[in-house]
Amino acid sequence: MTSSGSRHTERPLDVLLVDDDDLFLDYLTWELETLNCTVQCALDAEKALALLQDRAFDVVVTDWQMPGMDGVALVERIRALHSRDRFLHVVMTTARGDGHTIRHALDAGVDDFLFKPLDGLQLELAMASARRNVALHYRLQRRNHHLAAAHARTREAYRRVQADLDAAADLHRRLLPDRDGRGPLQVAWAYRPAQHISGDTIGLIPLRNGAHLFFLADVQGHGVPAALASFHIHHRLSQLAPDTPAALSQAIGDLNREIEGQKSESYATLICGLIFPHSGDGWVICAGHPPPFIMHMGKVASVAVEGAFPLGWFPEADFKPLPFQLLPGARLILYSDGVTECSDKDGVMLEQSGLQALVEAAKSHPIERMVQQIDTALRARHGPAGLEDDISLLALEISTGQPKETA
Repeated sequence: MTSSGSRHTERPLDVLLVDDDDLFLDYLTWELETLNCTVQCALDAEKALALLQDRAFDVVVTDWQMPGMDGVALVERIRALHSRDRFLHVVMTTARGDGHTIRHALDAGVDDFLFKPLDGLQLELAMASARRNVALHYRLQRRNHHLAAAHARTREAYRRVQADLDAAADLHRRLLPDRDGRGPLQVAWAYRPAQHISGDTIGLIPLRNGAHLFFLADVQGHGVPAALASFHIHHRLSQLAPDTPAALSQAIGDLNREIEGQKSESYATLICGLIFPHSGDGWVICAGHPPPFIMHMGKVASVAVEGAFPLGWFPEADFKPLPFQLLPGARLILYSDGVTECSDKDGVMLEQSGLQALVEAAKSHPIERMVQQIDTALRARHGPAGLEDDISLLALEISTGQPKETA
């Protein structure tokens, strides 16, 4: 038995005693106070329920046999009224020790038993068990509180990251060419990131001399780093705005040295060129990028372009523009390798021949409808599993009936 002179460093247990015997309550109160408990007493079940409504106890010690509502009925009411998050250790005092009685009390929600006549050591052991359970409950409660706070912080961090990704994705979409069909140069595009944001970028920029700068870049990798790199390429090409073949070659060379000078493993393929809508004269550079298609007079053919290294591989790489002619009604079609590498459910890639077949199947449609039909075919091809790579496609067409002018 713990003596009353022992020092207790733990928080006292709050105990509610329920018994119709005044003398037993006095005795049990004295014994529990020597065990570092604060005690409140109730002479019947109704009084006990009222006290439990007003304050939280750690332990309830209740007699089985009481007038009116007995101990088992009281425990059943307590368990029904208390939420699962509110811990309460219930001990029952009884002179009945048969198995049926014990099982009935356990089913009602009793945690431990004190058998009469009461033994001091038995009481100490019961309170020690209750104290361990109460301490465990509060540790779990604190841990759950910390976990809930950490979860809330994680959700907030995720929300902020998601907001940043949404803003980045929206910025990339705003960089896409305007689909204004009133000018001499008609444009249509398909753009679908494999992830939330894309490492591809598409641009069509009108220049002061009447030319248009067009480009499609595909940065290695996915996610935020690739998106940032593709945004940089788009921004720099818009800033440099080359308007002659020589300026185009110089701009791509400068951009290549900038990317290579970053000393990272990132690189990009790029197809970039100039088109003068009133004359149809154009120049194109392919830096590690798939060659474009030209559709003219109902025929679709790949443009034979002298390939160059991707941007960021070698600082002294040379980028020579190839001249081409785009007559009224003809279309120039650029695409990323995510299009030709788009696999079906059997893992078979589309490849250039497959894309050419899609273009030929849609060539009779207006340019916007043609691109939509190709995009629909690509969506059906990769199915619900999603894309393995970003898909980008840009189609340009010189409007018919426009007078030709020399650039």
